[in-house]
Amino acid sequence: MIEATALPAPWQVSFRAGDHEGRADTVKDGAGGSTGMRPHELLAASLATCMTISARMALADLGVTDGEVRVRVHLEREESATRFRYELILDPALEPCRPAVLERVERSPVRATLSKQLIFESA
Repeated sequence: MIEATALPAPWQVSFRAGDHEGRADTVKDGAGGSTGMRPHELLAASLATCMTISARMALADLGVTDGEVRVRVHLEREESATRFRYELILDPALEPCRPAVLERVERSPVRATLSKQLIFESA
């Protein structure tokens, strides 16, 4: 569960998941700031972090423990759809592992969650 609490400064929010805390912020009509990621950036960060973890797990299964692994996610909000464009970036030495890593990234849990029909309910 995530709990978010409005802060006194315009459009700033603190959020908590168990013992972990973060801050989100946005700018609207000249008010607000940049003390944290914007809410849509948090959504993209969720996907990017999960995909990166999935990539590291795939490499670990292949016996690879070293090398740079990154995932970039661009969130595009279109009129009739939301598009997540992602890019898997591997250390050049890891390129032979790309097919296996990409297959795992494409099955990452957050991607699977976002790929299903979303239902929003008020408690």
